[in-house]
This record gives sequence, structure tokens and C-alpha cells, in this order.
Amino acid sequence: MAKLIRILIRRIQRLLKVQSESRQVQTPTTQTRTIKVLLLVLFSVSLVVMYPGEDLFDPFDIPRRNEIALQDILAPFEITVFKGEQDLARDRERERQSVPYVLSADTSVTVTAHRRLSSFLKLVDSVRTHRPQGSALTEEQVQLVSSRFPLMSRSAIEKSLNRPINLTRVERQLKAVYDSEIYRLGVLPNGAVLPEGGSRSVVIKRGEHELSFQRDQLYDRAMANLRLLTALNRLADRDSIDVDYYYNVGKNFIQPNLRIDTEEYEERLSKALGSISPVKKIVEEGDIVVRAGQRVTPDQEEVLVEMARIQRQQAAEEGWFLAALPFIGRILLSLAAFIALYLFLYKFRRTVYNSNPKILALFLVFVLQFGLIYLIGSMAERIGISSIYIYPVVVLPVMVTILFDPEIGILSTIILALLLGVMHRFSFTISLMTIVVGMVACFSAGRVYKRSDFYRIMLGVIIAYVLLILIVETLKLTPNPEILPELALGALNGIITIVLAIFFLPIFESIFGFTTDLTLLELSDLNHPLLKRLALEAPGTYHHSIVVGNLCESAAKAITANHLLARVGAYYHDIGKMEIPEYFVENQLSIKSKHDVLTPSMSSLILSAHVKKGRWLGEEAGLPNEVLNFIEEHHGTMVMSYFYDKALKQGADPSEIDKYRYPGPKPQTRETGISMLADAVEAASRTLDEPKPARINNLIQRIINDRFQSGQLDECPLTLRDLARIKEAFAKVVMAAFHQRIVYPSKEEK
Repeated sequence: MAKLIRILIRRIQRLLKVQSESRQVQTPTTQTRTIKVLLLVLFSVSLVVMYPGEDLFDPFDIPRRNEIALQDILAPFEITVFKGEQDLARDRERERQSVPYVLSADTSVTVTAHRRLSSFLKLVDSVRTHRPQGSALTEEQVQLVSSRFPLMSRSAIEKSLNRPINLTRVERQLKAVYDSEIYRLGVLPNGAVLPEGGSRSVVIKRGEHELSFQRDQLYDRAMANLRLLTALNRLADRDSIDVDYYYNVGKNFIQPNLRIDTEEYEERLSKALGSISPVKKIVEEGDIVVRAGQRVTPDQEEVLVEMARIQRQQAAEEGWFLAALPFIGRILLSLAAFIALYLFLYKFRRTVYNSNPKILALFLVFVLQFGLIYLIGSMAERIGISSIYIYPVVVLPVMVTILFDPEIGILSTIILALLLGVMHRFSFTISLMTIVVGMVACFSAGRVYKRSDFYRIMLGVIIAYVLLILIVETLKLTPNPEILPELALGALNGIITIVLAIFFLPIFESIFGFTTDLTLLELSDLNHPLLKRLALEAPGTYHHSIVVGNLCESAAKAITANHLLARVGAYYHDIGKMEIPEYFVENQLSIKSKHDVLTPSMSSLILSAHVKKGRWLGEEAGLPNEVLNFIEEHHGTMVMSYFYDKALKQGADPSEIDKYRYPGPKPQTRETGISMLADAVEAASRTLDEPKPARINNLIQRIINDRFQSGQLDECPLTLRDLARIKEAFAKVVMAAFHQRIVYPSKEEK
């Protein structure tokens, strides 16, 4: 997976033509200038369109929710604020809850219940009358009643026929219960007749009369039976009756008498929904919408937004240009800000200006910053947080400072502050916050040598947020209880922004070929897979690379070059020798050399191949371009004089000297120039028989003169003063390597 990611990154770099600064073409062409202009226009327009999109055509002087109006805002015309979809949906739901369900009561059901009860009791009385006195109840008599009333229980029939019950009294009391308890409201067929949602009240129609009840007052057939039993129990308290018998008889004649009148309900609901007005509020011309010094409420914001929409519509009727003026103004302000950035880069950072991939990376950091601000701001508004101190404005200062340098980071922070202030309706607070906190972040991130340095940046940003919030909110006379949440948001923001910067930094480093100190420190670890492999497969080359790294670091410090880059580049400059280490003298353990049986031209091909092979290995391992340049440039285009002289002795043509040159290119930076000198000095110092200071100084001076006179240092910015300081630094390291030791006596001598 890691290999696939490295391949993808390399392809993206080739597509973007990402190169190290030393390999950039310094002469701009028409194509590169056109790309710069397109990048400038594209990102200026994109930022204006995308941030913030919903306020694209609104005037800047219109305050938003929770902002304080700087002056009285009067309605220039009549403003009608219409309800939004959410408001209309809420009103519709409220009407649905208020319109009661309509139920029709069937009065014939009550009459039928009375008649059937009377029929049952008359039949029972007839059977009892025709039965001889003292005779037992027969099955035929029971079946006679049961056939007429099949739902009646056998026990109720037998009790009715056997016991001397006053049937007239039973009929009178059950009918009274029917009228007063069961059918006073009515009986539903079942509980599912009324939908779960909707109004909690119902209207029962009985002819021309309507009565309103709560839906939980109604009951279905099962509840009606329970209601019957309850009423009979109350009746038994004042009148001695057989509750079980009354219940078993009376429940058989209870039938539902209520049905939902769907047509009537839908008609009433449609009428109620049609009465909903789409107008939320009307503001007359000349009315005060917001008073000066007043915080804008949500209702006032709706009026202001509608006022801006009407103004845009009126401007559009007069011409498209007037309607697009706010949009054009934002684009011009954004262009002006980025043109200032271009001018700074052209004047003071020409290498960055000449690199379109670097400019693209810088613009993408701006896009990332605005995108994070918009995203986090929107999320904060959804959960009810409207503070500007939640905006992660420190991501850009930290990333630009680490990827480029503090000066570009400071200028980018100022541009970010100006753009945010403009986009947020000329908000001075957000501009001040961005400049103050961003400056602290730039100065804190100026030198980051390890990941733990981000904690120092985080602490500085948190302190800056806390002090700024205290000062600004105190000047605004904000109550103390309201300042504490703002302080918490500022501290949380300081943590979140640094975490976001840590997350996005490696992505930009990999895609756009940035070589930061963090990357170099990771590569300086001797446990890196390439260095461990070099130590195992080519131990002589590994030791040579470590010593060259020490020489390069010392010399780079002497001339204030990038000593970390010089040391790391020296570690990897000879990794191409791992493939065939036995063909290089530092790895030859036997006296006889492999080159003794090869022609000089073949030997030169083998030696020069380690440059291209090293570049390939470095790309496969994901080494940055700044380190890969050491592999190609540490020999420059030097002639392999040993094999060239050998070829001349064998009768070769002197004009074929280019066959014995390294492919190059020549060193392009001070660091790669130092590595060329250090590589030669380390190798030559091993040939000294008596490494005395004078001989070491002469050797170093001879090598420097040779490289200088052969033109190998012509393309790197090393001066004569630099070369003198490099010589002194080399001499100290080499002399320390050849320090003297005391000879200890052996046991035999003792």
C-alpha cells in the first residue's frame, strides 16, 4: 500500500512538474506566465464564489444574526417577509393538530340495543311462564333461547330461566346504564379507527348537534364492556343486584355506534390549511428594522435578508452590471490581495515565484484555510455557537511558515486577515484576531526540528487567543459570564488548529516536493530502511557516508547554509553503490580489485551507474527531491581520472574523455557543492600516510582548487569566502578523525 501511494505521489509530481528550487528554470516563458495569471484569477474568483456562498451578492453593510448594528437601519420600501418551508410546515402541522376528527353517532344502534335486550327478556319470561311449576329446566328450553341469542353465554341463559329474577327490573336498570354510561358518548368499533397522529380532540355529530370531546374519553367495545362492569358495581353498592348476571346479559347487546366521517374531516382540514397565510411579517416603509447598537435577532435578520433580495432584484431590473457589483467588488479585492502576494514573491522570493507548483500549493493552503473556516463555522452554528473565536485561522500561518518561510507566512496571514475581514462584512475583530494569533503562530513555527515543537506552537497560540479575547471582550463591555465560554472556545481552537496543520502538512510535503526540517529529521534517523540496508550490504560506503555527513554539517554551519539538509543529503548520496558494492574500493575486502579484469570504459560505466541507480532507489523509497539532488550532483561532471589515464596508457583516443565523466549535473546549491568537496576530501584523506595538520590542509586546499578550476562549482552560489570557511571546517573534522592515541604496553613487555 505504501509503495502504491509513493508511485501515485510521483505521478502527481510529474504531472505538476514539481522540481526542487535548484532545478527550476529561472527564465520564465509565456506558458509559465499564463499559468501564473490563470492561477491568480481562478483562485481569486473561486474564493469569492465559495466563501461564503450564501452571502455572495449581499451588501457588506448588512449585519447578520447576533451582530451589532452600527447605525439605525430603516426600511427603504415596504418589506414583506414570507414564511419559509420550515415555517409553513410547522403551521400546517399545527393546523392538523388543531382540526378535530369528526365522528358520526348512529342513534339507531342505541334503539336496537334496547329492543334486543327487551326481546331476550321477553323470550326468557315466555319460557319461564310455560314451564310447569316445580319442573326442572330442560335442554330444549335452553336451546330455544340459545338459538335466538347465540352470543349469550349458557350460564346467563340458565340463570335467567332458573332463578326468580325480576326481568322488568333487569331491563330497566340495563337500559339506564346503556343510556347514561355506554351511549352517552358512543362506542368505537376498535381503537385503530382514529389515527395515532393528528388532533387530540374529536367532534361527535348527532344530527344537527355537535359535541367536542378528548379522544381519550372515547372507548371501543372492549372498553365499553369494562365501563358496563364498572357501572354495575356502582349500582350494586346502593341496590342489591347480581353483577355477574347483569354483566353477562348486558354485554351481549352493546354494539359500536360511532364511525369516522372522513369526508367531513378532510373538508375541514383542507379549509384550515388553506387559511394559512404565507406572509410572516410586513414592515412598512420608513420603519426601523434594527436600531444602532442593538444585536440582530433572527426575525430582524429575515427582514434584512429580504430587503437585500429586493434591492438585488431592483438592481437587476436596471441592468446586470448593478446587480453584479457586490460580486465584482469582492473579486477585485481578492485579486488585489493576491497581486500583493505575487509582488512580494517576485521581489523577495524569486525562486518561489518562478515555481508554479509552489504557487499552486500556496493557493491551495488558502483554499484549505477558507474551507475549514466555513465548515467549522457552519457546524458551530448548527449546534448554537456563533462565536468567531471558533474559526481555525492558524492553519494557514503554521503551514505556510513551515512549508516556505516565516516571511511568506506573515504576509499570507495579513492577506488572510484582510480577506476574512472583508468577507465578514468588514469585521475588524476577525481581522485583528487573525493577525495577532497568526503572527504568534508564524514566529513560533519558524524553526520546527521535531514533532514535539508543535506543542510549543500550540501553547503560544492558546496564550494569544486568551489574551486577545480578554482584551477585546473587555473593551466591548461583555459580561464576565459570557467571556468564560469565549475563552474556552479560543483554547479549544488553539488545539484543533495545530492538530489540523499536523494532519495536512505531510500531504503537501509529499505532493508538492517540500523538504521541511521535520522530513529531514525523519530521514536523518540511521534506522531508516535505506541506511540499514546500506550498512549491511556496503559497510564501507556506509561509514564513508557518515563521515561525509559530519564534514558537510560542519561546513554548512560555517557558511550558514542548511546544515541539516547537508548532513541528510550526504547520508544518502551513495546509496546507488548497494547494488554492486564490491566494485567500489571502500567495500573491497581483498587486495585484488574487481576492475583489474575490466576495461577502463566498462569500469567507468559501472562507477557512473551508481548515480542513476541511487536516484531510482531514492525515488522508490520516497526521498524528497532536495535529497535526491545530492545523489546526482555530488560528482558533478567530474572525469574519472584513474580510469581515463588507464585508458590513455592502453592507447585510447584522448577526445573520448566524455565517456569517463559522471552524468551530472553540476552542484546547483551550496549544500550539494559542499557534499562534492566533502566526498572527495574524505576519500583522499584515507590515502595519507602521515596525517599531519599541514598535509591535511594541503590536501583539502588541493581538492578545493581542483574542483574550482575545473568549473564544477560554477553553477552553485559558493563564494571564495565560503570556500575558505569550508576548508577550515573540513580541516577540524579530518584532524579530529586522525587524532593520536597512547600506546599501551602489552603483557609480554610487562
